Amino acid sequence: MSAPVTAGTAASPPNPPPPRTLNIAAERARTPGSFTGHHFNAAGAALLANGTVEAVIDHLRAESLSGGYEAAKHAAPALEAVYARTAELLGARLEEVALVESATAGWQRAVSALRLRPGDRVLAARSSYVSSALHLLSVERDHGVLVELLPNGPDGAVDLEALEAALRAGPAALVTAAHVPTSSGLVEPVAAIGVLAGAHGVPFLLDATQSLGQLPVDMGAIGCDLLIGTGRKFLRGPRGTGLLAVRRPLLDRLAPEAPDVRGARWTAERSWELVPDAKRFELWEAAHALRLGLGAALTDLSTLGVDTVAGHLAALAASLRERLSALPAVHVTDPPAAGGAIVTFVVDGMDASDVQRQLAYRRVHLIAVPAGHGRWDMDHRGLTKVVRASVHVYNDEDDLDALVEAVREIVCLQGRGTASAAGRREAETGNTRRGNAEPEVGPAIPTPSPVTPPVPHTPHHSYDAIVVGLGVHGSAALRHLAARGLDVLGLEQYGLHHDLGSSHGATRMIRRAYPHPDWDALVDTAYRAWTELEGASKAQLLDLTGGLYAAPKDRPDPLRGPGCRQVDAEEAARIFPGLRLPTGFSAVHDPRAGIIDARETLRAQLTLAERSGAHLHDHAPVLGWEPDGDEVVVRTDKAVLRTRRLVLCTGPWTAAQVPSLSPHLTVTRIVNAYFTADPAGPLGPSGLGSFSVDLPQGLLYGFPATDGRGLKAGLDSGPPWDPQAPRPEATADELALLTEALAQVVPGAGPVTESLTCLYTMTADRRFIVGEVPGVPQVLVASACSGHGFKFGPAIGEALADLVCGIARPDLDFLSPARLFPGGTP
Repeated sequence: MSAPVTAGTAASPPNPPPPRTLNIAAERARTPGSFTGHHFNAAGAALLANGTVEAVIDHLRAESLSGGYEAAKHAAPALEAVYARTAELLGARLEEVALVESATAGWQRAVSALRLRPGDRVLAARSSYVSSALHLLSVERDHGVLVELLPNGPDGAVDLEALEAALRAGPAALVTAAHVPTSSGLVEPVAAIGVLAGAHGVPFLLDATQSLGQLPVDMGAIGCDLLIGTGRKFLRGPRGTGLLAVRRPLLDRLAPEAPDVRGARWTAERSWELVPDAKRFELWEAAHALRLGLGAALTDLSTLGVDTVAGHLAALAASLRERLSALPAVHVTDPPAAGGAIVTFVVDGMDASDVQRQLAYRRVHLIAVPAGHGRWDMDHRGLTKVVRASVHVYNDEDDLDALVEAVREIVCLQGRGTASAAGRREAETGNTRRGNAEPEVGPAIPTPSPVTPPVPHTPHHSYDAIVVGLGVHGSAALRHLAARGLDVLGLEQYGLHHDLGSSHGATRMIRRAYPHPDWDALVDTAYRAWTELEGASKAQLLDLTGGLYAAPKDRPDPLRGPGCRQVDAEEAARIFPGLRLPTGFSAVHDPRAGIIDARETLRAQLTLAERSGAHLHDHAPVLGWEPDGDEVVVRTDKAVLRTRRLVLCTGPWTAAQVPSLSPHLTVTRIVNAYFTADPAGPLGPSGLGSFSVDLPQGLLYGFPATDGRGLKAGLDSGPPWDPQAPRPEATADELALLTEALAQVVPGAGPVTESLTCLYTMTADRRFIVGEVPGVPQVLVASACSGHGFKFGPAIGEALADLVCGIARPDLDFLSPARLFPGGTP
C-alpha cells in the first residue's frame, strides 16, 4: 500500500488568541482526588473532574430508569457531540473520527485494515508502545511482514536522516511512531516524520496516547494519516474509552477485517457494505456512559485551551526534572529531546518499584515502568525499569515539593545521599511545607522524656489521617481511608478487640425501623455498605431474620421506615411465635431486620485496612492533641505524631478527648445476658428474630438462640458510669431486673447462663455525633451512638473518609456536633 495521502486541514489562524491563564486552584477544587495525595500518574490514568464523573453517573442512572436503548436514544445529541469535540481536538473532519474502547483496540483495527502482506515493510520508531510492538511482531511472524526499527539520533528521537534513507531504500507500507512514549518524556518530531512519510506516499500511523491532552495534536499539521489515543490519560476521561481517526482518502480504502453491525449494512445473504465514515471501525456494543464522560472531559479541555494546558505542564515538568537532577543518587532518564508532562528517573541501588512503594507511603502516587512496556526504547538505553512521574492541571509547586522531598528522604534513609541544609532543618524541627503557605511555627511540642521509646516514624513525617479508637466506627474509617490510598494510622488505647468499650460481643442488631425519616437515607446507605463489606471480606456478616419492634400503642414517636408496617399483637404472634406482646402494645414488622456478626465485622474491617496499607498501633493511648496550623499534633505515651486530619472514634472516652462535648454526653453501663433456649424450638430462628419491646424497666432487646449460647437479651438502660472506673461483672440485681423484663414477653426463656457489660455513650436526642469538632475543622468525631450505632458502622466509616478527603456529606447534617451548641457553635 503506497498511494499518496494528502493533508486535509488548514493551518493555524494567522493571529491566534492570547494564551489563557490556568487557574490551578479551580482545577483542584473540581478534582476531589487532588486532596487525597500528590498525584503524578496522568500518563497512566489522570484524576477525573467532577463533571466527568457526573456525566457517567447521570447516564447510568438514566439507563436504570428507562433502559439502555431508551437512554441512548435520549442521549444521542450528546453522544454525537463527543465526535465533534474529538474532531476539533485532532484537527480532523467529523466523518474521519471513530470512538473505540481503547487505544490498543483502535491500533489493531487500523493496522488489520491495512491488510499487510508478506514482504511489506513497516518502519517503526523505538518509541512504540508494547501493545503496538507485540502486534507488529505477531504480524511479522505470522504473515511475513518486515518490521524495521528506526534508529534514534543523539537527542533520543527518531533519526530523521535514517528514516529518509529507509524510505528511499524501497517501498514501505507503514511508518509508525509514538508521539510520546510510555517510558520517558521524549517528544518525537512527528511533523517532520509526517513530511517524510507524505513525500514518499507512505501512511503514517501516530500513537498519540500519551500526547492527547498534554500537547497540541493537529493531524493536518502533523501530516499523519491514522491516529490512535485513549481517554484515560491526559484527556482525563474514564477508562474504557479510546479514539481512532483515519483521514481521507486513506479511509476510503480501509476495510475492517471483522465488520460489525455498527460499521456495516448487511444488504443481501452474502453481501454487505461499509458505512462511509470512520464508524466502520466501531462496534455496536459501547459504554455510552463512559463516552459521555469522555465528552465532558473534552469539553473541559477545550474550555481551558490545549496551549494553556501544554504550557503549564511543560513548565512543571521542566522544574521537576531540574529539581530531581539536583538530588544525590537520583538520575533523570529522559533523553535530550524530552519535553511535555512526563519525567522519568531512577535511584541508585533501588528498584523502581520499591521507590514507587516508598513514595506511596508518603502520599505521593506515581508508577514504575518496566522494560517490558517499552523494550525497543529501554533495552536500547540499558534501562530495566524507571520511575515515571507525570503532571497535570491539578498539580502545582507544592506537589513538586512533596515529590522532591519524599525522594530526598528515601535516598537519605537508604544512606545514598545527604540531605540539603533545608531538608535537615525540616527534619530537625518537624516542619514540612503544606499548601501555599510558608511553614508555620506552631506551639512548641514537648520532647519525650529520655525513657520514652523513640518515635516510630521520622520526626517530620505527617500522616494524612490518624484514627483514634478502633471499634466498629474507627476500624471502618481506617479501612476506607487506607483503601483510598491515604497514609493512615490507627491508634487503640487497649488491645485490639478489647471488651471495655462499646463494640465488643458477638452480635448486634440491624433494622430499618426508625421514628423519624431523617434516618432513612442513612439506613439505606448502611445496608449498601454492609453488602459491600461482605463482598470485600468474603464473609457473611448479616443474618436477615426479620424483626419486630413493639411499644405501647400511644407512643408519641412510633417506629416506621421503608418496607416496614404496623402489626397488632395477634399478627406479631404469628410472625414470631416465641414473642408475646403485653396488652395495649403493637409492633412494627421489618422483614429486612437481622443480626450482625459483630466480632467478625471488626476482624474484617481491620484486616482490610491492613491489606490496604494502614498502620495499626494498639496499647497506644492518646494523651492529648492540639491543632498546629493546618495539621494536628497527637501525643501518645510513646510518640509525638502529626497528621493532616484527626478522626476521633473514642466511644465512652469522647468527653476526655473533646472536653467541649462533655456536658452533652452521658456514659451508661449496660448489661446483656444469655438465657437457656432450644435453638430448634420457638426461641430459635424458626420462631423468633431480632426484637425490642419498650417496657417500664427500659427498652428490652434480644436475638434468637442461634449460636449455641442461648437467647441473648439486654436492657437499653443503666446507671451512669465513668469509663475509666473498674467494670465489675453484672450484679444479681441487674440480672434479676433483666430476667423479669424478658419473662414478660419471652416466657419460654430459661435461666441466665452468662452475662457481659458494655458502655453506651448517649446524647439527649439519642442521635449520633458525626462531623467536625466545632472550631477545629482538622478534627472529626464520630461517637455518642446511643446504643444503636453499630448497624451504621461501615457507612459512618465511609462518611468519615469522605469528610477527610474534603467531600461534603450534607446527609449527615442532622448528626453534626454543632447542633449541641447554641447557635451551632461552642
